[in-house]
Amino acid sequence: MGRAGAMIMRHELRVIGTMPGSTLFGIAMPIVLAALTQGLFTSAVPTNSVSGTGGAELAVPGMAVAFAALGAGRPGFAFFRDYGWGTWDRLRASPASTLDIVAGKVSPWVIMSLVQMLGLFVAAIPLLGFQVSGSWPALILVLFGTALCLCTFGALMTAVSRTSQQLNTISSVCGLAFAALGGAFVPLSALPDWVDAVAPCFPTYWAVRGLHAVVLEQGGLAEVALPVGALLGFTALFALLTTARFRAGESKVYMG
Repeated sequence: MGRAGAMIMRHELRVIGTMPGSTLFGIAMPIVLAALTQGLFTSAVPTNSVSGTGGAELAVPGMAVAFAALGAGRPGFAFFRDYGWGTWDRLRASPASTLDIVAGKVSPWVIMSLVQMLGLFVAAIPLLGFQVSGSWPALILVLFGTALCLCTFGALMTAVSRTSQQLNTISSVCGLAFAALGGAFVPLSALPDWVDAVAPCFPTYWAVRGLHAVVLEQGGLAEVALPVGALLGFTALFALLTTARFRAGESKVYMG
């Protein structure tokens, strides 16, 4: 990302900064749901987990990944907002390349998603008695890989959507599918056997797997290498598809 992309990124961060309620909602709502469901998760705690592990250690990572998946479409609305404001053509006429525009629009939401997930983990410690048995650097690496992957998928959804309403529909359906079939909303052990076969096809599966390695099994950087590698692989695939499909001159309709 060049200088023009960095300027777009700073502008998007300023816009996000005007919506503190959205940031807090992305922390408060998952922690409320984790508090309500941690009792249900207790019976699903793996037997190889460290001593003292309870339902919160399953519910919190799951809700973090689920809400990140449900919010994957947020970067797309940054694009459609410019169409609605009539500033997209001005942005295209600037020295910024298409790569600068896409990277500058998406990267602030990667930061936003990372902050929300990390904020959820930190808040859950005093509120739910949540514990991380493994390495915090490894945990942050998994969270960053998750945020980067899902926000890149958001860029892909933007590329294939012609209207903001289409983007909203696609992101809602895909977010629910990612969260449910990746084992975020409900542990895979409680789902039908066929879900085990398809779950690795979703990045959320690898995000949950990496978080469980750190939270439940005292994992460090070595233990999350495979899940993070899988997340980066999905990111590369989504980025490649976005590059192939995204058209800066394509007409889009903002239906705000």
